[in-house]
Amino acid sequence: MAPEPSPHPPKTLTFNILDEIDGDYCHEEVLVRLIHFWEARNFKKGDALIGLELLLIDSESNKVYGFIPATRISSYEKTFKPNSIYKLSKFLSTPSKKLYKVSDYKKDICFTMKTTMTPVPDPVAHNIEEHKFRLRSFTDLATIADTNTQLFDVIGQIQLITGANLHSPTTMEKTPEVESSRSKDRVFLHLQMKDCETIRIYLWGSIAGKFRARWNQAETKPVFLLITTVNPKKNGSAFSVSSTSATRLFCDSDIAETKQFMSWLGEAGTTLPTITSSSSAITKLETVTINEIYQFLQNENPQKASFHVIAKIVDFVEPSGWYYISCNTCNNKLGKNNPTSMFCENCNKENNVGLIK
Repeated sequence: MAPEPSPHPPKTLTFNILDEIDGDYCHEEVLVRLIHFWEARNFKKGDALIGLELLLIDSESNKVYGFIPATRISSYEKTFKPNSIYKLSKFLSTPSKKLYKVSDYKKDICFTMKTTMTPVPDPVAHNIEEHKFRLRSFTDLATIADTNTQLFDVIGQIQLITGANLHSPTTMEKTPEVESSRSKDRVFLHLQMKDCETIRIYLWGSIAGKFRARWNQAETKPVFLLITTVNPKKNGSAFSVSSTSATRLFCDSDIAETKQFMSWLGEAGTTLPTITSSSSAITKLETVTINEIYQFLQNENPQKASFHVIAKIVDFVEPSGWYYISCNTCNNKLGKNNPTSMFCENCNKENNVGLIK
């Protein structure tokens, strides 16, 4: 006997996509995957909480930025889970912001008092991408340095690692000290990109802590790294990128993009380098700043490197007949301690860098 048909067949769920939204307010439901969310804070005003920022992606692979004001965060954050799928409705669709952009989409989503974001009970039934990156070359990043317009993603091969508390067994040994609104707690990387350029990367605060945790917990140290939403900066002629509060880290076989980079490198016949950590022996010729050389010399761990200095003479001062090398703390004359350092008897400390008087 054939089974009786169900009196209430399952209802087929239909959703809009972001491109179909007309006007500034959307009443309909849009199916989205929550890729990532993070707190937005004003570091210039005592780290005051501004709101919660989101990265969402719909079924047509539109990646869009979302914002929840601080007063409304409590209504949503307990139900938020990265990489989960939600039904989103009753939100404002506004022109995309001009600074610190994390998406190429033309619109942003702003939550209102009526906005709902409900988890989907059967996320497997919906085919929505888990990631969508905005990878850029060294030249692309250098072009927008100091503009604070775009926060792009970078991928490459780790060449060098240094940083405070690099071998700490926890993600944050202590609350990082802050000086001039910048955390002293950092990790500094050299990453060789696909275009063979080497880019300097600074990881700050909790992002640096997450990298340290991954580095110290891994039996096999990561070789390839994808870093999202970095801010390109210039310090004189030196170019680097810094992590932001939105930054995420992916290593080696974590995702398809890092696997593809590994495969490409293997096909190119490139041998893996020996990554130097903490003790910063530089394994390739590249341009560094005087400040980076100074930090290298101040490292407590023994280390070796060769530096070739190329400089432009801007003035010539006639010799006064005598000079001495002074301590950079008390200005007393330094004595020679060993072939690579000098010693101040007044401060009772070793000096790698002195001042000519």
